Amino acid sequence: MAHSDNSLVTGRISGTLGKELVFREWEGKTVVAKAPRKRKGEPNSKQAETQEKFLLASRYARAIIKNTDKSMAEAYATVLRPRQNVYSRALEDFLSPPKVKSINTRNYKGATGDKIAVRAIDDFRVVSIQVEIYAANGTLLEEGKAVQENNGLDWTYTATQLNGTLAGTKINAIATDVPGNEGILVVSL
Repeated sequence: MAHSDNSLVTGRISGTLGKELVFREWEGKTVVAKAPRKRKGEPNSKQAETQEKFLLASRYARAIIKNTDKSMAEAYATVLRPRQNVYSRALEDFLSPPKVKSINTRNYKGATGDKIAVRAIDDFRVVSIQVEIYAANGTLLEEGKAVQENNGLDWTYTATQLNGTLAGTKINAIATDVPGNEGILVVSL
């Protein structure tokens, strides 16, 4: 890709030249790139799935920009990287689900009021964490929302039911981000 500071030769050119080159204006410079080629044939199932996901991400990003409530667009604007705009930041957030990094059960002994700590990250923001506790036989003992700690990474869930048998207990932590993507981690005791 070539760059120009809008010299006498390139001026303020934009558009396609002979289906070979594309001229664009980016941050006060003219950028020259190879023209994209149209794909031949039908996409395979993996490509079709990726195209569908990108289409949904694009609709999400456009909705953020067009929304009359500009609070989300402003929030995305505060975390832009160089040469990124709100549209591409929202698109990236939609395509990147959160990750639950750890579930700390050190303070969970099966009693009411015991604490389970969950650490989750996202490229933008984790908005909630749902914790589910399953008995060894697979029945759901309890579920509920964890509370975010001041550090912004950790969440704490307080148990509300007695769990007499810890062996074989499974704990699911489900993190949700702004676009509604989910990341899940399961630990067994």
